[in-house]
Amino acid sequence: MKKILALIVLMLLIACAKEAISQPTIPKIDIIAPLSLPEKPQYEPPPTTPMETGNTVEIKMETKNNEFLPGEITANKGDKVKLTITAQNAGHTFTLPQYNIDRELKLGEDEVIEFLADKEGTFVFYCKTHPAMKGKLTIT
Repeated sequence: MKKILALIVLMLLIACAKEAISQPTIPKIDIIAPLSLPEKPQYEPPPTTPMETGNTVEIKMETKNNEFLPGEITANKGDKVKLTITAQNAGHTFTLPQYNIDRELKLGEDEVIEFLADKEGTFVFYCKTHPAMKGKLTIT
């Protein structure tokens, strides 16, 4: 009888231990698909470079008596500008900071400077050697 009683107590202990060790339940998660997807992805295109007009403005210039001739240049935004500059009586520079241009003009030699007129405004070009020697570039 003691054996049966011991066996019953042992079974009760095992049953109680199983309840304490039982695994937790995992909550149910409902996954719902979207009703509709966009037809095309929504994004912002990257910035583009300034559009060229296809026009080239060619200007022959010279430096004489510490001045640029002609002293005023005009072009339209998007034009390709091609300057051919000849220093007639002394060496000079052609400096146009807004377009990162700083070129030496050697006496008697043609210097060709090309750039895309991609900024509107009026800009001053000058000679570093002779600071009073200035001209004006207008881009409209």
